[in-house]
Amino acid sequence: MTVAPDGVRRGSVRSTGLEATVQLLNQVYPNRVRLVGRTRDNGSLALSTADHAGVGADRCRMEMRFDALTDPWQDLNAIWLVKGRLGLGDRTGEHTLTAGDSFLYSVKDVMRFHPQPLEVVVVRVGQADVARVASRHFGAVPADLWPAAGRPVSRAMNTHWQVLSGYVRKTLAAAPSVAEHPLIAGQLLEYVASSMLAVFPNATMQLSHVPSPGTVGTATLRRAVAYVDANAEQPITVEDIATTAGTSARALQYAFRRYLDCTPREYLRRVRLERAHRDLQDAGPDATVAAIALRWGFTSTGWFNQHYRATYGCSPGETLRG
Repeated sequence: MTVAPDGVRRGSVRSTGLEATVQLLNQVYPNRVRLVGRTRDNGSLALSTADHAGVGADRCRMEMRFDALTDPWQDLNAIWLVKGRLGLGDRTGEHTLTAGDSFLYSVKDVMRFHPQPLEVVVVRVGQADVARVASRHFGAVPADLWPAAGRPVSRAMNTHWQVLSGYVRKTLAAAPSVAEHPLIAGQLLEYVASSMLAVFPNATMQLSHVPSPGTVGTATLRRAVAYVDANAEQPITVEDIATTAGTSARALQYAFRRYLDCTPREYLRRVRLERAHRDLQDAGPDATVAAIALRWGFTSTGWFNQHYRATYGCSPGETLRG
């Protein structure tokens, strides 16, 4: 792995033969792989990996079969099996994955690993980062947030994870990557963590009632809004806004919903959209819509165009040319 000028750590490695492949996997992942049972010492492994600001993504192509055990995983690793077959096992039983399946590795158990020729995309994020997102949205969450490995809760969520996996990998793998933009890096981590909580079974899904965090007055809300307005160009988080306003992140969510009918993040996106609108109005002849959108943290030109038109009644390009 090397750190590129855009701040993203990237690496591409290959191996031939079983012993070299196991050594390579142990170098890339901090989960010791131990061979057990049947092995077939042929084939190859090609692995490309990238990570930045708490989010990682790998693409692995493997042309071999073997049986192995891995130690419990430290980070949350969710896979999308693009091609081939993969057998996984833990204390809950055996899981056979085929092309199109997604799966979250257990963070508690030794995993049995039975790969066949396959291509897989792995998205990685720290347990602590996901727990912070869970706490913000659900309040105090159970200590055992991820009791077991699991598949997505529905077919639609499985599709969502495939789309997310492809987007994250391409975003980090591109050189230079837009992920180095501080506004986008924070949004990417939030997107992955929130999606993981929605897609894969976890303890927050058993919370039938979340008690109110208490009343947040309008003075507190005004402090939060003023902070967002003054710092929209910075990679601020909901926690930053809440700390400045003198309340908790969860209470702040309730206040924004009650008084402004949006979340703090939605309000922040509104402010950034307005700033992008101003920049388009004041732009010089060499400016581009893409550059202005990126400056304010909008990586998807399709999303930017759609919401810009819904808000201002014209496309960003029409504003820029006007």
